[in-house]
Amino acid sequence: MKKINLCNLEINIFKYLNAGRSANIIKVFISFAVSRIINKPVVWGMPVSFSVEPTNYCNLRCPECPSGLGTLTRPLGFLDVEKFKSFVDQVCKKSFYMQLYFQGEPFLHKDLPGMIAYAQSKKIYVSISTNGHFISEKNIEEVFKIPPDKLIFSLDGLDEKSYQSYRIGGSFAKADKALRLLVETKRNKRKRKPFIELQFLVMKQNEHLVKDVLEYGEKLGVDKITLKTMQITSYENALKFLPKEKKYRRYTLAEHKFKTRGRLANHCFLLWKTSVVTWDGKVVPCCFDKDAQYQLGNVFENDFSEIWKSVQYNRFRQRILSGRKTVDICTTCTSGLKVNVLSTEY
Repeated sequence: MKKINLCNLEINIFKYLNAGRSANIIKVFISFAVSRIINKPVVWGMPVSFSVEPTNYCNLRCPECPSGLGTLTRPLGFLDVEKFKSFVDQVCKKSFYMQLYFQGEPFLHKDLPGMIAYAQSKKIYVSISTNGHFISEKNIEEVFKIPPDKLIFSLDGLDEKSYQSYRIGGSFAKADKALRLLVETKRNKRKRKPFIELQFLVMKQNEHLVKDVLEYGEKLGVDKITLKTMQITSYENALKFLPKEKKYRRYTLAEHKFKTRGRLANHCFLLWKTSVVTWDGKVVPCCFDKDAQYQLGNVFENDFSEIWKSVQYNRFRQRILSGRKTVDICTTCTSGLKVNVLSTEY
């Protein structure tokens, strides 16, 4: 199987850049560099990208997902479309990449196409991640009427046993049918969008299928296949799910404990280049804060630019610069460690 660099096929960055966005990127990189040198948060730019949560409801019960397990302590709900549009208007001059997912299944939101369309009308690249269970022949025309720029399709098995060992409550047959329908419809309509990425979470129950899933994806005709290491939140689940092959792990195990491979440095570029917004407007520092325990503001109550450069946000950045290990959501984070995505093949 041929390995190639697919970044230029995913997103032609020059298509989304203008003078304002380009200047902002430079400000983001320089302010992060200065912050590391002086060990104090300096923030001159605005986020290049966002993750915005359409909903935190999900139809599956994946053992390491708080949405599926129902362990989130924050309320469940759906993003208000008009409030979403207002937020997009606030950030579109500087930001050009938006992931319409955080927790939950985005296709459960009935107005998802409208959100995609509005963000794209502001020249923002839109990415979505889905388990595929709500894509069918009934709505495939609607999906392609307003397609996201990129669609990440999570498929962690190649039969019912391997799939349902983690995607509890799901059906491999249903997911497989949806993925085939997406690829075939895109081919028949000769569409460039969405860029279809097949994502395979490698665990003990499916690591024997790695070669097979690469062949499956290539034969199907997806645009990209990503093998991803698994996030773990307990030692018990580490024993249950971590692959035997160490190269497929992002953690090491010792003395009934687990820790992320590599040294956790006292900096994190995510706090300068991106931000996460929940369905009810809460701003959290990154995607590892699934329960919004480090809420830094609310975009339905205040302008995002005020939140981004607020004392509260900078206090959190300072905590990372002073001692990242002291922040619990960082202890399982892979940002900067290069152990999250194992490899990508076409």
